[in-house]
Amino acid sequence: MGELLRMVEDEDDIDPQQLWSLATNMKSERGGDWHMARVENLTWRLRNMWSKNGQEAKNIGAAQRLLQFLEKSSVPLKKAPEEMRAPEGLQSVGGRQGLKGSQLLEVSEFGTGDFRTPSMDVCFRKDGSRLLPLVYKHHRVIDGILPSTSGLPFLGRHNSQGAQSLVVDMVDTYTEVQVQLVYTVFPSISAVSRRMVVKNSSKVGLGGVDLMKCMSATFDFSTDDWHLLSLHGGWANERHINTRRIQEGMIHLGSNRGVSSHQMNPFCVLSSGPPAEDHGQCFGFCLLYSGNWLMEVEQSQTGCVRVNVGLSNTHFSWALGNQESFETPECVCVFSDAGLGKMTRTFQHLIGERLIAPRWHDLVCPVLINTWEALYFEVYHDKILEFAKPAIEAGVELLVLDDGWFGKRDDDTTSLGDWVEDPRKLPRGLKGLAQDVNAMGLKLGIWVEPEMVNQDSQLYRSHPEWVLHHPGRLRSEGRNQLVLDLTRREVQDYIIDCVSQILSSANIEYIKWDMNRALTDAFSAALPPQQQGEVYHRYVLGLYRIFEVLTSSFPHVLFESCASGGGRFDAALLAWCPQAWCSDNSDAFSRTRIQMGTSMWAPVRCMGAHIAACPSHQTHRTHMLKTRFIVALWGTFGLELDLNKLSREELKEMKELVALRGKLCQVVLHGEYFRLPGFGYPGASHSNSAGIGDSHVYAWMFVTPEKDRAVVSAIVFHRDTVGKFPSRLKLQGLRPDYLYSLIEHVPTTVEEGVFNGIFQPGGPQFKHRRRLMLTGAVLMEVGIPVHFNFDGDAMLLELEVGGPSQEPKESNGVHVLAS
Repeated sequence: MGELLRMVEDEDDIDPQQLWSLATNMKSERGGDWHMARVENLTWRLRNMWSKNGQEAKNIGAAQRLLQFLEKSSVPLKKAPEEMRAPEGLQSVGGRQGLKGSQLLEVSEFGTGDFRTPSMDVCFRKDGSRLLPLVYKHHRVIDGILPSTSGLPFLGRHNSQGAQSLVVDMVDTYTEVQVQLVYTVFPSISAVSRRMVVKNSSKVGLGGVDLMKCMSATFDFSTDDWHLLSLHGGWANERHINTRRIQEGMIHLGSNRGVSSHQMNPFCVLSSGPPAEDHGQCFGFCLLYSGNWLMEVEQSQTGCVRVNVGLSNTHFSWALGNQESFETPECVCVFSDAGLGKMTRTFQHLIGERLIAPRWHDLVCPVLINTWEALYFEVYHDKILEFAKPAIEAGVELLVLDDGWFGKRDDDTTSLGDWVEDPRKLPRGLKGLAQDVNAMGLKLGIWVEPEMVNQDSQLYRSHPEWVLHHPGRLRSEGRNQLVLDLTRREVQDYIIDCVSQILSSANIEYIKWDMNRALTDAFSAALPPQQQGEVYHRYVLGLYRIFEVLTSSFPHVLFESCASGGGRFDAALLAWCPQAWCSDNSDAFSRTRIQMGTSMWAPVRCMGAHIAACPSHQTHRTHMLKTRFIVALWGTFGLELDLNKLSREELKEMKELVALRGKLCQVVLHGEYFRLPGFGYPGASHSNSAGIGDSHVYAWMFVTPEKDRAVVSAIVFHRDTVGKFPSRLKLQGLRPDYLYSLIEHVPTTVEEGVFNGIFQPGGPQFKHRRRLMLTGAVLMEVGIPVHFNFDGDAMLLELEVGGPSQEPKESNGVHVLAS
């Protein structure tokens, strides 16, 4: 009622049609309220009267008549500012705050009775009001995807076949600010994607609106034994699995670093009971965004839980002028009634089929070798060719020229921004290098970091204003570099032009796009004061535009994203870069835990993984080549070492492993992925082999869609029990009635000697000394024994179907195992 009063009191000119529309909406919201029914009837009559008697009668008597009617109806009004105050004698009353605060809502606004964390927070510049009570207006269902002009990635952008979208229109009946809730579903998949569009369509003279918080989606859940799974870490230690039971209060997950970050990943899982790999209900949430993000998980006093997913509201505001709109990033929610494993496979299918560009759907990532850990900045033409020679012998397909090839880049203090070949190192330029490398039978890729600039560069000397900074303050550097202001169109165009010239100048088929520091000093001299809260988000939108232009102009070039390793490993960038570097840490133990967490939502074929040199450049640990191979196989697969330093025997072994990868890669990269729980040694960490909780034993596998082939891997970090065997390894995803042949690859090489008083012959040894034939039922229900020889030992199995089992059903194949 107060909103209706303020509308007629605060305006010199009253639109009778709008007044009646407002009263009608308020009547619908307050169903059963006879006062509002009478108000609606009065405004309808006034509309007709005003239309007949003209403008003068409308302005003279409208407000007075309405106030008189409300006073006679004894409608209580809340206290308002002097210019909006109701007549004397009318008292304020409380709202229905208890009811609204316990409801399960699709969108929640600030200050209207729901005291949980809201979906939205706005500020109207005219009066400073932050209230936005939304009511349902109408909805529609459309085939396909609701079009977007925001530049943000979303599911179905390249492939919307079979998709349907529900668009729910909400409105604030006082200001007529509109909010669209957009839901998209895909056939035969237990998932929904959600985003929100806010439009300032105010017609009552309130002027601009500042969005202070605008989440992509709100999910409210009834009381249960809710647990939260999230991914945490740091540089060279990304995306470790963390679980906790939810209790009353608020949990904040997010990043305010300008990137999705090493520390937390824009993904979490809400599970009914402790999360498990193969049973239980769980809801997974993944935000398609590469900048500042926030996930709020709140359990209220009722026991209900709210999950908010969207942009971080720290240092965020967005100015909406009249008729302007703002669209949030998309949040993908997946439901599983069979544990984390089924949820993971749903995410991987959705991202692989509905987000990644169709031209990369069947990609088998080329086996690459990167110059970084072998040569660092010493990338001279002849040195590169010498580096490439053993790579050809080993079966490598792509040579990646990393940092150091441009400007005067002899260390990390200079030349970022000057994307021109260093003639000292590449006298014939990238074109000449590509010609020589191609003639050797290799493709060429290069490393770039276009979002950054060094002070010691031609670009900075020409355009110091292109850097994110406040002109009156000292700047903070990271890795001796500054961040370019991607909110500026001219900076975006400069980056597009530089990279386009590089790709046009030579036969370059791969780009490793790096970003080695977080955003600080996030002030843009190109934006007015009231828009400085938009810098972080506009930066990300600028990055997306750059990727969209470049990948459209050079569709044959494979882009891999990187940010000091896995600092920007998020689903959004997969829309343009179908693979991402998981971590700067390639140590086999560290990578196992990193890739376990990453695989919660990311397709395995997107996870950049390499065999690196030993001792590890990050941990100084040494692992045998077999173990490093098995972990690198669990991703895109490449090499990060100098093959010239290997012996002839080691190079021969590397060649055999690269050839084995070629045999298994279709199963690994395009098969169904399973983490294998319930495998381990006796003790507290028993059965944590799927990544949840502390464990020294991990196992995983891949199965083709036809279930006729599979690849199984297992690794032990530390044998803390001598003489004890781990439990049997139970497989998943097979056909129970199929008979599978088990082939063990890559034996463990042991030294000859006397151990525990017993002579042990040296040489290669397999876990199983003969070829096994077992049914899928036995492999899944009974499992297979695995005996590790020492810390860091590993196992790799290949399964091939020999045809449906002809054994009697009652035996279930158990006698095969017993024999």
